Amino acid sequence: MNRFESVRQTGVRWRNCLASMLIVLLGLTSITSAEEPVAGRTLEKHSTALADIAAQHPKVRAMVVANANCVTFEYYRKDIDAQTQSAVISITKSVLSTLVGIAVDEGLLRLDEKLSDIFPREFDEKVDPLTRNITLRNLLTKTEGFEEGEWGHFSVGAGASGKPQIWRWMLNRKVKYPPGTRFRYDGIGSDLLSVVLSAAIRQNATDFARQKLFSPLHISNYTWQSDTEGYLPGEYGLYLTARDMAKIGVLYLRHGRWKDQQIVSEDYVRDATTKHNDGGPPVNAGYGYQWWIRDTDPPAFFAAGKNGQVIYVIPKDNLVLAVSADHRPWESQKYFRDVVAPIAAKLSRSALCTAQFD
Repeated sequence: MNRFESVRQTGVRWRNCLASMLIVLLGLTSITSAEEPVAGRTLEKHSTALADIAAQHPKVRAMVVANANCVTFEYYRKDIDAQTQSAVISITKSVLSTLVGIAVDEGLLRLDEKLSDIFPREFDEKVDPLTRNITLRNLLTKTEGFEEGEWGHFSVGAGASGKPQIWRWMLNRKVKYPPGTRFRYDGIGSDLLSVVLSAAIRQNATDFARQKLFSPLHISNYTWQSDTEGYLPGEYGLYLTARDMAKIGVLYLRHGRWKDQQIVSEDYVRDATTKHNDGGPPVNAGYGYQWWIRDTDPPAFFAAGKNGQVIYVIPKDNLVLAVSADHRPWESQKYFRDVVAPIAAKLSRSALCTAQFD
């Protein structure tokens, strides 16, 4: 029994309010008369949807719906606006994957390149021999094989020891599973992926991200602070506006192209959004290159962060949905099934454009 059926049976008013909100938001023409002007009908529906989201989903900070480069709906909670940055948490991983894809396109990295080839001088007696066989593709698909239970983080500011290579403990972890054989949502692996990127591009990763990705997409209102050695955190740490979150989704919807510029290759985008393994917790969906994959009808792929941050892409419907939230209302699969997917699946393709992406 799904959540909507359960709530309906118990008579909870929330379900009916949410259903009304979705009908309004999705612009279903069957509930309106043909005589109503389309623009007026759309504005009325959006006004009602804004009120319903505010009342029924107070933890939702912002929502942006886009058909290709056309914004068709935007919601911002009263305490924020379109210029407010939000922590996207693990969506950082998907953006980092994009930067890695750009480096691969430029011949600076190879998907099957081993860590021992990237960091030859770092492999001493402290490094597990199996770590030598971990490839860039293993990092991207979270099949590195490192043992559970290890923990650490990037340190922004003065390092405790003052010594360089404060990231090196990431390599010194024990490998429990043969690389490429087992998915584990190892956030540290994404931080290591960022170090790999910096080693390959041989320049400041902050500058690389700005020049290769953010500037072409006209994303300037963001925060992604590097650590004491100049590496960008890969696990989390990126702050974006909701509209700029949607831009990342639109870039992938367009197969890596933005206007007349190919930002990241179509081949990499296709590979990144193809299921390479069945994934697992915390989302329990298929996994690509730091992107989650849903084998639904229609198929979708998405970037997801703790507490309900989502960039949800449905290529078949030419649709992107970006959500920023303070708290996910329930377990992630229910969140996608009962909130995100219904909105995405039923959104009218003829919805009016309220704004164009730059």
